[in-house]
Amino acid sequence: MYRKAWILTSSIVSALLWMQPIAAQVAPDATLPVGERSQVSGSPNVQIDGGTRRGGNLFHSFSQFSVPTGEFAYFNNATDVQNIFSRVTGGSVSNIDGLIRANGRANLFFLNPNGVLFGPNARLNIRGSFIATTANSINFADNFQYSATNPQTSPLLTVSVPIGLQMGANPGLIGVRGNGYNLSSSISTSTATALVRGNVSTGLQVSTGQTLALLGGDIDIQGGVLTAEQGRIELGSARDGIVNLRTGLALSYPGIQQFGDIHLSQQALVDASGAPGGSIAVQGNQVSLTDGSLLLIQNQGEQAAGSVQVNATDTLELNGISSISQLRGGLNTETIGSGRGGDIAVSTRQLLVQDGAGISAPSYGAGRGGDVTVAATDSIQLTGSSGTLISRIFAFANSSGNGGNLTLSTQRLSLLNGSFIGATAGAGSGNAGNVTINATQSVELIGFGSFTISNVGSATSSTSTGNGGNVTINTPKLVGRDGGSVTARSVGTGRAGSVTINATESAQFSGVAQIPLTGIRFPSQASASAQLSPPTAAFPNPPIPNQPSGDVTINTRRLSVTDGAKVDVSHEGTSNAGTLRINANSILLDRGGTLTAATAFGEGGNIDLNVRDFVLLRNGSPITASARGTGNGGNIRINTGSIIAVPTEDSDIRANSVNRRGGNITINTSGIFGIQTRSQDTSLSDITATGATSAQSGTVQLNIDRLDPASGLAELPTTIVDSSRLIAQSCPINQNSSFVISGRGGLPPTPDQELDDDADWQDRRRLSVAQQPEVKDTETRRRSHVTAQAHYKPQDDATHNTSVIEAIGWQRTLAGEVILVANTSNSVIPDALNSLNSCQRK
Repeated sequence: MYRKAWILTSSIVSALLWMQPIAAQVAPDATLPVGERSQVSGSPNVQIDGGTRRGGNLFHSFSQFSVPTGEFAYFNNATDVQNIFSRVTGGSVSNIDGLIRANGRANLFFLNPNGVLFGPNARLNIRGSFIATTANSINFADNFQYSATNPQTSPLLTVSVPIGLQMGANPGLIGVRGNGYNLSSSISTSTATALVRGNVSTGLQVSTGQTLALLGGDIDIQGGVLTAEQGRIELGSARDGIVNLRTGLALSYPGIQQFGDIHLSQQALVDASGAPGGSIAVQGNQVSLTDGSLLLIQNQGEQAAGSVQVNATDTLELNGISSISQLRGGLNTETIGSGRGGDIAVSTRQLLVQDGAGISAPSYGAGRGGDVTVAATDSIQLTGSSGTLISRIFAFANSSGNGGNLTLSTQRLSLLNGSFIGATAGAGSGNAGNVTINATQSVELIGFGSFTISNVGSATSSTSTGNGGNVTINTPKLVGRDGGSVTARSVGTGRAGSVTINATESAQFSGVAQIPLTGIRFPSQASASAQLSPPTAAFPNPPIPNQPSGDVTINTRRLSVTDGAKVDVSHEGTSNAGTLRINANSILLDRGGTLTAATAFGEGGNIDLNVRDFVLLRNGSPITASARGTGNGGNIRINTGSIIAVPTEDSDIRANSVNRRGGNITINTSGIFGIQTRSQDTSLSDITATGATSAQSGTVQLNIDRLDPASGLAELPTTIVDSSRLIAQSCPINQNSSFVISGRGGLPPTPDQELDDDADWQDRRRLSVAQQPEVKDTETRRRSHVTAQAHYKPQDDATHNTSVIEAIGWQRTLAGEVILVANTSNSVIPDALNSLNSCQRK
């Protein structure tokens, strides 16, 4: 939707710009000091003299400035001028389809807030840098502003240096039109090709080592070619703020809050190649490269190249390939010399790579390839292919130079329909780089294309002697489905890398992909392997891998491997397989899902499982560490709460060898269910460590935690408590008496009788008690329903009695309270009731 809207909008704007007449329209205005104004002569070719000179700065001011097709505008400046500042103060757009020329090595600033459009015949013949902008003004270090929107504000011009460009709220568009690039890939190094740059005389080009900068509201490049050999190219789209000018006329945007859009289409090219390669910087809101459009730095020298930096505050979209040359569009830094290739750095909210486009950093020489770093705050998505070109993010070593590293950071990463993220080594001795993915929510590897699966990986080819890199994925949730895989593979004589997956919540692999063009089946997998390459006409005797394969390590809460998927380490050559390590809370293998460590001729690999809760094996899903050729079986060690299988489903645990000694199996668990040790494989669920003969069988050691009845039971006491020691039988005076409430309920009479509450005795008779004068409510009320009170008689201090008097009865007040009393002579409660509720003396 965004791409369609952009194409429609840019087409309308471009049509409106080109509809304006462009017959020789270079006209000076009257805003500069008298006697120092710009002077224009000639038609249609024009020569520009005069202007206001201040030190190394030369100022020109025009009411309009356009150059028609095939004509030129010539700034006839003194050769010692360092900077030419030209502004357009009228309301028209500048249409430039001819040549702009200047003397000496002066930098040319061209300022028109209304817009600038460069046609397919636009050329530059200047030896300095060129900056075209739709900013309102150029700011200088002494606070002077050379403004195109308010040209009369300051008649005093400056000898200071420019430090920034003041963007307005709605700056005009900068457009570049052309016929597309002239690139090919005819330089071949066995299995891969470097780009060949064709005629670079077309389009906007600055001299070697200089800067070409376009800074506007929006930037639209349709088939245009921008070239800065060994130099710097800046594409910036900003609104309402100051864009800083740094050393080398590099742009920075610390005060900009709103950015415009930048679109490259129809094989547009931004090229800063050379010996060494230069730099490219792009800053916008939505940045898109379609139809094979390309940002390119090819390092042809001995020194390190610069970098490609793309900052898109919303979206970076890379889409499609060149319809003519069938080249991949996107971002590309490569080295064909001994100098290091340029790095690629992308910062955006969302990265979309589709229909065969890509981000690539290959090395075709002795120089190390560049690193690729992508930071997308929301998501990274790769999908689809175009012809034989798959969508990819790629670092490549194809000679003696090592490949660069890939680092991707986002919330969600999705690889769909056969796309690829990886670091590989082709022909030569260079080692592949490492791949690191940090996704704070999820990683999804789903589906397949016409000839490949969706894959994150590292690989070496059959013509490579270099080693593979390591692959690390850090995410809460990893899903590999319908062929989606994480792999570290070697097909050459170098060592394969290792795979590490840290999935804090879950890792799931399921399904098998069948590639339409070849019919080959690829299971979803996490794998480190050394593989034999099939013979071809070009390589009838492919090398046999002779270095160990890498390891696979998975740390997760839940691992699920189902429907033919696998997690494995394997070796088809003469060396040993690596180690498969899994640390998890649970593992589920179902419907042919497998954990495997296998070799053809070397020693079998090892499997090390540390599973807190359980390992569940269902429907023919084995754990195997086997050797087919002359190697011994591998070793399997499982520490888990329990191992569960269904006896009739043939889900095995095997450490077998066909021709040598079987391996060793050690299981430490609290329980094994549905699977048992046997001397040979059967159709049931088995645990085996068979060798070529029974004498060469390996060992199976089961350490199962069980209760031992022979250890006896602890004898419990027959008397739980002596109630006679807890309940007082009397209330003797001054003899450490105690009042004990034993509570409700207790032990049942028999062991099989339920506990029940004791029934509470309650007196529900309504009693009428007459209040006696000597018994006051204020003397008898207390907080509790039952209150103990000693009978008090005032005495003098000399005869104070400290003895405690035992209660012998109770009284009920008019308020219904019951009190204990030591004297019942004044009680009106019947004697029969008193006698039932009096304490007994010893």
